[in-house]
Amino acid sequence: MSPSLRAAILTLGALLWLSGAAWLVLHFAFAQQTAFGPLPNPWEAVLMRMHGMLAVGGVFLLGWIIGAHTLERWGSARNRLSGIALVGSVALLVASGYALYYTTGALHEAASRTHEWLGAGSLLAALAHWVRAR
Repeated sequence: MSPSLRAAILTLGALLWLSGAAWLVLHFAFAQQTAFGPLPNPWEAVLMRMHGMLAVGGVFLLGWIIGAHTLERWGSARNRLSGIALVGSVALLVASGYALYYTTGALHEAASRTHEWLGAGSLLAALAHWVRAR
């Protein structure tokens, strides 16, 4: 993988994870309490927009990674399992992210919990893949 592609992946991945994690913290710990019940923190919308814009780049890079990195290294068993876990979790994040945008009700709630838990845990999957490569 070229150094510029690696830098783009790491930077975009970090920004995606940080924007999602910051949104989770604001949503669950810093909602504004009013006489009519809790209101979302005003920064949630900004973070959600930023996260969504970064996700578009993330989907593009995912395709690039699969085409240039995954297929190239598939013949080697080294890191295959952690790579499959990483690509699988990212694919589920993409699917659940789209579901958050296009669904309502119980399906939206399921997509929300899936996206939150997978998103939080995706850092571990990425680190496991990266550390095993070293």
